[in-house]
Amino acid sequence: MPLLSIVVPTLDRPDTLRHALATMACQPAHADCEFIVQNNGGNPEIAKMVADLQDDRFRHFASETVLTMTDNWESALGHASGEYIAFLGDDDGLMPYACATASEMLAGRRINLLSWDAYTYYWPGYYHPAFRNRLLAEIDLTSSARRVSSRRELARIVGFQAHYAHLPMIYNSFVRRSVIDRMRAACGRYFIGLSPDVASGIANAALTDSFVRLSRPLSMAGFSQHSTGHALFFETTDLLETPRGSRDFGPIDDEPQLPDLNALQLFIAKDMLVLKRLLLANDDDVRLDFKALAQALATDINHRPPLYDRTVQTIGELARTHGFDVADIIIPARLADRPPPGKGVSVIGQNRVLYELDGWALGLNSIADAVRVLAQFVPDQGPLDPTELKAPESLPVLGAKQLDFAHGGAGVAALIEGWSDPEQWGTWSIAKNCVLRFEVNPVPSRPVELVLACRAFVSDNNPQLRAVCRVGNGAPQQLTFSREAFAGSRRLTLDPAAIAADGTLTISLSLSDPRSPADLGLSSDARPLGIGLERIWLDHDVRATRGR
Repeated sequence: MPLLSIVVPTLDRPDTLRHALATMACQPAHADCEFIVQNNGGNPEIAKMVADLQDDRFRHFASETVLTMTDNWESALGHASGEYIAFLGDDDGLMPYACATASEMLAGRRINLLSWDAYTYYWPGYYHPAFRNRLLAEIDLTSSARRVSSRRELARIVGFQAHYAHLPMIYNSFVRRSVIDRMRAACGRYFIGLSPDVASGIANAALTDSFVRLSRPLSMAGFSQHSTGHALFFETTDLLETPRGSRDFGPIDDEPQLPDLNALQLFIAKDMLVLKRLLLANDDDVRLDFKALAQALATDINHRPPLYDRTVQTIGELARTHGFDVADIIIPARLADRPPPGKGVSVIGQNRVLYELDGWALGLNSIADAVRVLAQFVPDQGPLDPTELKAPESLPVLGAKQLDFAHGGAGVAALIEGWSDPEQWGTWSIAKNCVLRFEVNPVPSRPVELVLACRAFVSDNNPQLRAVCRVGNGAPQQLTFSREAFAGSRRLTLDPAAIAADGTLTISLSLSDPRSPADLGLSSDARPLGIGLERIWLDHDVRATRGR
């Protein structure tokens, strides 16, 4: 039995598959791995392509008929014999160091899930001209690893407070066979739902206590003219009604809690509800937040301009069905086209750089080219000892020591609802209502001042932002930002009586009118930005008076 199995399910896509296989064939010979190619429908050109590699690590299997995507993935999984299994799309690629790094990390079998956030490449044939031959890569110059709480991450993602790409999916993780066996014991199979990759991430997180996330990705996600998800959600508006939709997804059951719209967020939400019932029925901490789902639909509304009006209607349906005020949802103004990706190189955090590169200028033509070029930018990684990884972080302790909300900062674990992913300087709010939660230890004996180092997104067309804040169960306090006073420190009163009996403190913020840079014509950023948190701490030396 090999240590690693990398599985590629494919359907009549030899033009991209040959390049995905090339990134697998160049993995070092000493890495203990096998490569499974699952040929959906038995295309003879694919069978010959695998045979021509003349590499004993590759094993080819074919189905007699074309299976739905989920069934094909389940069939492919049945052919893998490794202790740890990862899937790779037929337009994706492995980084040259992928199998060596995974073998080193997993040889001791102390990790159930080894995960990463993949790099991104848009193939030259991608449907949208602005995205064609674009390479996007966030590179951590220190190449670290950390242990993440599966349940806390799952609660944030199912609550639509973090992007689903952060799930430990089998598409961006090596999954230990014992986790797969637990899912099969509970549900009869491993892959379920409309989005088997996302569903696998939910299941993996639900069935483990924690997982290890590498900051140096082991794979690159490719989006080509064949990409099922992008064809379904961006390129067309009615793919589900076509023969291809029926072929790929099979019959789709109605979900009474969700409107009928082929939006990515609703597809994922449907699988979240299915897995909630199957695996997490009694877990009140992991629940789908329908209001946050509506905001996610709104934030991405211009990714599909032809469906703008239908998406607005869908948001209204969600509000009526689940009893929240649609006025709380920030819906960007209509744009003529999908916002394009950025360009260039930018520093996004300590030792972190974002590359948004033009593949035409670099001579790229395929995922194999993109992997080869980007590998030159990625620093070597020193040995990572799994036994030295710290336990997942609990709630941060709010005290005199400043907590930082930048990427990797100690305050990030307090971001409960309404916040974006951390950046180099801190974290933006991206909803009208936002929540922070801390542990307070020791509890102060008298009211003290809570200090926020922060900024606000204001501009000529959006000159003022107000935030009504509740610290624990205390009275509302107001913070005001303007163009003349948009950054600096703001202070709130913390009364010890407002701290919960278990020592936790919840801070809620309700923002007046957050706007997106795209809405104001300033950039393509469609997030509704409000307050940007940099740091927070308690000032015990100043007697608290009131929020200001």
